Amino acid sequence: MNNKVTALVPTYCRPELLRRAMLSVLEQSYSNLQLSIFDNASGKDTRDVVNSLSKNDDRIKYHCHPNNIGDIANHNFAFKSVDTPYFSILGDDDFLAKDFYKDAVEVLDNNPEIMFVILNIFRVDENSNLIGYKESTNKLTFYSGREGFDEMHSGKIPLTWTSMLFRKEVTKIYDEMDNKNDVGDDMRFLFRLASRYNFAYLSKTGAFFTVHSESASAMIKPVDLVHQGVQISRYTEIFFDKKVPQEVRDRTIFYIKKLLSHKPNLIGSIKKIIHNFIIFSEFGNKKIEENIKDHKYAGYKKTSLILYWIHNSKILKIFIRLLFGGLYKNMMSRKQSKMMSLQKGIYKKHFDYVKED
Repeated sequence: MNNKVTALVPTYCRPELLRRAMLSVLEQSYSNLQLSIFDNASGKDTRDVVNSLSKNDDRIKYHCHPNNIGDIANHNFAFKSVDTPYFSILGDDDFLAKDFYKDAVEVLDNNPEIMFVILNIFRVDENSNLIGYKESTNKLTFYSGREGFDEMHSGKIPLTWTSMLFRKEVTKIYDEMDNKNDVGDDMRFLFRLASRYNFAYLSKTGAFFTVHSESASAMIKPVDLVHQGVQISRYTEIFFDKKVPQEVRDRTIFYIKKLLSHKPNLIGSIKKIIHNFIIFSEFGNKKIEENIKDHKYAGYKKTSLILYWIHNSKILKIFIRLLFGGLYKNMMSRKQSKMMSLQKGIYKKHFDYVKED
């Protein structure tokens, strides 16, 4: 029987997390698949994990680059390898819900007009503890044109390819992208897809997305000039893409104007700086300094001066910790209790499945 789905897993030096990701694919309720690992010259530990699992499962394909070629080049290599009707791309630190492929394949099989389907995610920490979720309704919604492009900006659907299944045809989009110097190639790819193709959103848990405590994605950034610049370049790219419907191309102008007209609220910026200062230690302090510089370079001199004064005042830091430290600690404790209750309650079956791995 020919495989219908390929799970692409690019990896670099995360052997234990890779094992978890691989098992989440191999133990799917849907079995007509192959698992392709693209190792960016990690070394023996990663190779041992792959070999240990491939001994008893011939669905695993393994490619190890002789040298580290970078994330984007590794992604490109993986995309070009797809030879099945459907494929997904899974981060080596993420993992899938047991019925992900069964649910996603059913949607694509029954709806040939759509090119990809999006499912919900659980956000977890490095220890697989729930830290964020989107409640599932099992509702299937279809999007196209401007409506679909706007929905990708709404914040209502997950924007990570970990919980998406694609048709092979969309690999050409990645091949068209000049990704040599880009950051966040996944987001660029997804917005390009949404600008051209119809897609569906199934409100059902499909994957677990890991948020690392030291990662930039865990920080709250009041102003992010790099992100704004990258986004504008991507909108410009879509605007000049003749294969994109005119109504979507026109919509990119709206989003560019929105980015250029954005002005941070002083009180909101202070709250976010205080949040980062309390929640994060040295990593947070470094990022806070970058945030303050972003305000300054963006032309918000008064805001940057006030934030700089707050950040560099030892007395004020002590006052902030005394005034807000307990409040944030209690808030985080309540959130953790709620997440743990959900993890042991209505979402128990998902996390029991993870523990089996």
